[in-house]
Amino acid sequence: MRSDSTMKSVTLRSHAKINLTLDVSRLRPDGYHDIDSVVQVIDLSDELEVWRAGEGAIEIDVATGDAPTDKSNLVCRAAAVFFERTGIRGGARFVLKKRIPAQAGLGGGSGNAAAAIAGLNRLYDCGLSRDELSALAAKVGSDAALFVVGGTVRMRGRGDIVEPLLDAPEMSIVVVKPAVGVSTSWAYGELDKRERRASGASDVAEDAIRGRDRRALLASLSNDFDPVVCGLVPEIDAAKRRLLEVDAKAAMLSGSGSAVFGVFETSVAADAAVVALSKEFADVFACRTLSRSESELV
Repeated sequence: MRSDSTMKSVTLRSHAKINLTLDVSRLRPDGYHDIDSVVQVIDLSDELEVWRAGEGAIEIDVATGDAPTDKSNLVCRAAAVFFERTGIRGGARFVLKKRIPAQAGLGGGSGNAAAAIAGLNRLYDCGLSRDELSALAAKVGSDAALFVVGGTVRMRGRGDIVEPLLDAPEMSIVVVKPAVGVSTSWAYGELDKRERRASGASDVAEDAIRGRDRRALLASLSNDFDPVVCGLVPEIDAAKRRLLEVDAKAAMLSGSGSAVFGVFETSVAADAAVVALSKEFADVFACRTLSRSESELV
């Protein structure tokens, strides 16, 4: 298949996410865990330029930040999946400007993969639907599909089953990434050593979102990894504690970490917290939650 589009490049924002809730079930026979998570896209983002290239070429240039520059980068894997699925005889060159920290539980790599697929869909004028783009993204990363949908979603299965929710009430967020990373496989291994029961927090959070009840939503924040990772990694525990000390109304680990986030009453309060915490932590970001119309990749 050849594309008739004459567009030579597109540029997309590739956003981060936070997990408002995260229930993890036992290990599945395929090696994955079933999860149930209410996830929120935020305005912390990378930038991805997508350029046409010669047939079969897939290249990436990481212009700023830290990410692989070979085909192990999820952007390259996403491009390979896209060309295989569409049959297009073309190629792609990517320029990635990273701002989202790695090994943070913020979905930076998965978001990049989703942006790559969405960008190629536009560049080659394929007209793939949201469901089709989500299915392709899920082949690259367990949580990549959520970034196609954007806004507030409920994520199940291994992360590949994504249900759009109503936009959550807008929140001012501060994200802190301590100077440590967390291996997702290590975090799951530690979690599997613990006895736990499903909290039902995702149901509570979804009800709060439907009712536009910000207070109830904050009270529902929950993450099975939080007590395990914070208990084992003092730097992460300290970051969460400091968020609460600078007046976050709630604080929680995102994904399996190492980033933690705090929810603040106003953007002014969030900005003040960033000033205080930047003296102690290298990566501190003032953010806000995004609606679906602001963040979907279709």
